[in-house]
Amino acid sequence: MQSAAKQEASADNIRTIPARWYHDAGIYRAECEKLFHAEWMLFCHEALLPSPGSYVAYTLAGRPLLVLRGKDGELKAFHNVCRHRASQVLKEGQSKTEVLRCMYHGWVYDTNGQLCKAPGFGGDEKSLCERTSLFPVHVRSVEGLVFICMAEKAPSFEKSIGDLGKALQGAGIADFKFFDTAAHPMKCNWKTYIENYMEGYHIPILHPELNRDVDMATYKVVPGERIARHETGLKPGREKEAQNTGLWIWLWPNVALNIYKNGMNLEIVNPTGPETAELRYCYLFRDVSKEMEAENRQAIDLSFTVTQQDIDICEIVQKNLSAGVYETGELSPRHENGVVYFHDLVRAIHS
Repeated sequence: MQSAAKQEASADNIRTIPARWYHDAGIYRAECEKLFHAEWMLFCHEALLPSPGSYVAYTLAGRPLLVLRGKDGELKAFHNVCRHRASQVLKEGQSKTEVLRCMYHGWVYDTNGQLCKAPGFGGDEKSLCERTSLFPVHVRSVEGLVFICMAEKAPSFEKSIGDLGKALQGAGIADFKFFDTAAHPMKCNWKTYIENYMEGYHIPILHPELNRDVDMATYKVVPGERIARHETGLKPGREKEAQNTGLWIWLWPNVALNIYKNGMNLEIVNPTGPETAELRYCYLFRDVSKEMEAENRQAIDLSFTVTQQDIDICEIVQKNLSAGVYETGELSPRHENGVVYFHDLVRAIHS
């Protein structure tokens, strides 16, 4: 039986969500609390955590987090907040550490989050350590994708990722090797950028590089359970040269997995405010040898070109969404069914 959201994603529901939802501070807070702080969120790829002590730390929807590989080889996740005076424990980024040492007063935690040392604190330090630990975060990994959940009681992981497992069958992304990362600040609401990803309608106008390869007559977006797949044929003669082949999958609410000839990029749209977001990329390839570096860089260069085109138009759209003239618009039943599906899920948050 189809979900209510999937049933609603039809030509009968073709108006956008209200413009206010893209810049209102109350709407943004509600989305952080009810969605980003409450559900399973894709955080990074396991290739960034190859050995004990490896960690990834960044702020997701306003909350500093860290995921690391413990001494036992297992993944651990915590709020990156010291229990003393709320400093960060680890500097944000991707790195490796022997200890979790607070940047402010040097409190030391083990990889299970337990306080081990509070230098110069005085009093009964042993008792302090026994009763003090970092705030834990749920963590799961599937196909090399690392998910976290900040809720005290996590919802069903299987329901949260919907049809993602089926969509990734045979893609072999767990075998991809880390190559590089990138981050792009954006002056737009997170939803503005996701909507751009959810349709190919703009490709002939905005992306000459993509348009050279894809056959828009066959292009379609196919919603599933909490995912959507982009499906398209290639233009005649572009089968060998095209970089833009493979599998493009969106995962609710803020993730894209773009799998192509010899690698993939993991794309996370991280909300940073009512009208700002950060686009985080992780680039992975099957072969990261020196011999393949030039080809891999070529794929990344194309990604950068397309990404900048998308950012530029999304920032223009965001200005107009906030200007007080536009309220809602009519969506294309031919090209924007993916946007309709996304909007149905967004409406469910605010219902």
